[in-house]
Amino acid sequence: MLGRLALIEWLLKYREHLFQEILAGRRLGRYVFDACLVTLGGTAFYGLVVGISVGGWQILYDPIKLPWVLIFTLVLCLPSLYVFSCYLGSRLELAQVCALASTGTGVVATILIGFAPITWFFMFTAPGSHHFAVLVNVAVFMVAGFFGVQFMRRGARAVHRTPEERRAVERMMNWWMVLYALVGVQMAWLLRPYFTATDVFIRPRAGNFFVAVLMTLREFLSGQGW
Repeated sequence: MLGRLALIEWLLKYREHLFQEILAGRRLGRYVFDACLVTLGGTAFYGLVVGISVGGWQILYDPIKLPWVLIFTLVLCLPSLYVFSCYLGSRLELAQVCALASTGTGVVATILIGFAPITWFFMFTAPGSHHFAVLVNVAVFMVAGFFGVQFMRRGARAVHRTPEERRAVERMMNWWMVLYALVGVQMAWLLRPYFTATDVFIRPRAGNFFVAVLMTLREFLSGQGW
């Protein structure tokens, strides 16, 4: 298991070699499997930190739910990534696209691990402030997502040989990343709550993430979140 989690070191230090491995089609299954383990383990650890800060059943619920936000989002968006890239001239096989996308998700989880102590500090020093907890965690996920996007953009350039392929796929990646982000935040909303000490595992479907964040920000700035 520790050997599998060593992919974290590759994601942080040896990205170019990893991209060359994906381009050559070597050990793709292992990279996908290891990246999924990193994603599950990293987000579960981050969820545990959040759950401990909230208390109650969230200590158990958050480490279970947060990993599936990234995994379910990847599963839903992966077919569109493969179809669009092929349409624009990419010659990558499905396994290569899976390896690139899953390692990008692994980068997001790795960044979350790094932010876990900071998230705990902010939530510990502002107990009972639900709105503040929401905004802190949204900001952390935005930063982690940014680094994941940069990793995949860099990977898309590395695994395509000709300049024409690189330009076309990079433009497509920009739009796909927006799609991935929209699906991801709505998936997070679907699997809520995370920051309330309740025994409810998943609330009924209602509303959407974007309206909820705007309302939370407005209430926080007006002083209702203190």
